[in-house]
Amino acid sequence: MATYAAGTIVYFYHQARLCLGILAAPEGNRWRVLDRDGNTQTLAPERFVLGSDQTYPPPEPQSLTAFDRDLDEAFAKLDQQDIWTRLSRLYQPFTFAEAVQAAGSSDDAARFALYRHLRQREDRYLLKKGLWRLRSEEEISLYLALKEEEAARARYLEDVAGWLERIGAADEETSTGPSAAKLGGEEEFRRQLASELRGLLLDNEPKDLARVLRSGGSSLETAIRSLRLALGDISAQTDPIAAASGIPVAFAAGLAAQAVAPASSEILDCKAFSIDAEDSADRDDAISWEETETGWRLGVHISDVASRIPLRSGLWQVARDRVASLYLPPQTIPLLPAELSEDAFSLHQNQLRPVLSLFAELDREARIRGFAWKRGWLRVTKNLSYETVDRQLREEERSPLLDLCRKLHDARVGEGEERKPRYSWNLQVKEDEVVMRRVDDLSPARFIIEELMILYNRLLAERACQSSLPLIYRNVTQFSEDEDEENFGIQAYLSTEARFHSGVGAQAYLHATSPIRRFTDIVNQAQFSALLAGVEPTFSRDQLGELILHIEKRLRLLRMVAHRSERHWLLRWLEQKHLGEPLDAVLLRRVKQGYLLELSRWEKRLVLRCEEGLPLRVPVKLVVARVDLEELMTYGDVVI
Repeated sequence: MATYAAGTIVYFYHQARLCLGILAAPEGNRWRVLDRDGNTQTLAPERFVLGSDQTYPPPEPQSLTAFDRDLDEAFAKLDQQDIWTRLSRLYQPFTFAEAVQAAGSSDDAARFALYRHLRQREDRYLLKKGLWRLRSEEEISLYLALKEEEAARARYLEDVAGWLERIGAADEETSTGPSAAKLGGEEEFRRQLASELRGLLLDNEPKDLARVLRSGGSSLETAIRSLRLALGDISAQTDPIAAASGIPVAFAAGLAAQAVAPASSEILDCKAFSIDAEDSADRDDAISWEETETGWRLGVHISDVASRIPLRSGLWQVARDRVASLYLPPQTIPLLPAELSEDAFSLHQNQLRPVLSLFAELDREARIRGFAWKRGWLRVTKNLSYETVDRQLREEERSPLLDLCRKLHDARVGEGEERKPRYSWNLQVKEDEVVMRRVDDLSPARFIIEELMILYNRLLAERACQSSLPLIYRNVTQFSEDEDEENFGIQAYLSTEARFHSGVGAQAYLHATSPIRRFTDIVNQAQFSALLAGVEPTFSRDQLGELILHIEKRLRLLRMVAHRSERHWLLRWLEQKHLGEPLDAVLLRRVKQGYLLELSRWEKRLVLRCEEGLPLRVPVKLVVARVDLEELMTYGDVVI
């Protein structure tokens, strides 16, 4: 270990900078070190990377100034190419003492100059565990590329800091903050920043961006929201739970232009119509049917989205990242840009659209006598709503199509009682008012569409299994949370292996009927289209397995966002319309904050903050006194 005395000049690192100092006096097992300005630091000897052989009294800044002048002169005289040549002759790696001898650096100033040279030219010299060696040409190129990346990253973070500063200035002048257009910036910069801001919310990465945002004076969450608003990545109307989650909301400009026209030019000759919710903006399925002498000829037509999205395009990547459309009380966050999901890909009446169609021949008992698949163009004759079709069916004495779907249903699951509840309640936000809307999930029109989509999905799965085509299947497993095992639940999962699906009574089942809304359906559609064309499928089984891991992870996130969003707007609804009003409820179980309960009429769950012991699974009256939108819980009383 080196020994030091007062007046020794040393190199040491401070805040990642190589510094020159002179030892003034020992303090215990440390040394007081002076710089040229007379500033003092107390350092352990282990901090010194190089010390002078001589001492330079007095140990004051003036002595250091004189040495620093000699050091600069010695450094200026260095012939760097000659040094490189000499060091290249050494056995690699080498010590600093060997470098000093090879370079002929005899005095302290020359030694310090050589050390500065070695550390300043990190592109040419590598220091590892106290030994030096010369980098190869390939290593030099890699090092320079890395340094350029680091410099580019530093410039990027400076630009982000500049944005934050301008946002703060604009917030002081206006109440709305700056627009994305006023802030400017290259499109790639804006796209990268939006992605990284979402990454901070999702995974707390990247850390260097988080440090820049925190340095602006606001909380990290506030800075992220301000920047996302300025970028147009979210808006003031975005669902607050979705905005805070980090999931993508807005689409990059020009993304829809990446869609292409499919190769098929055949026009399908059939009268097809669609049935959707009255306020539906996207229509990805239509049906056609006609009676024949022996039964029915049925057509189920699905928008051929997979043929419109080039593989590995930005549009494909966006669909992969989003995985599914997200339906929240105040808004829908779609899988694809509105120009596509609500227009170019949507089966609007009187518009030719490419489809992947199932044509099935059925007898009078709805037994399938044959079926075939076709790709082509379809012109839907009418877009109908569930409400319109239900009214028409009520006015008819008999509906052959409804009869057909009932027979298809009975053939699948038997004639037992339907297990699904008839009604569900959906929260909607209209002009800041939260409303509760009742939906008849077993209405005749919804029943028709559900049954025909099941038929399409299970026949496609059946054909794929026969052909050993790798697809993403939807399987289920049963479980019970009760000890008596009387109440069973069903858990769905994705797999490349087909299993019996007890929920629909099919030997194999998958999703392929909502490609505008689900990425899984796009993948299955692309795979199946390859089978019909007689070419290799887009994805291998292993590649689909990797996709499944990504899809299921994102689906868990979307379910969490949907759950928290519904809880948020349920509390807003209670706050607007039912504070102080006795509501029928059932306490389901104890949770950390109090009780999880269900509002009996609407079958909606929320958390009640309550410390007292209350009976479970019995009807009670809940009186909500106030709601906490931050913690997503209620405060109030329970009357038994």
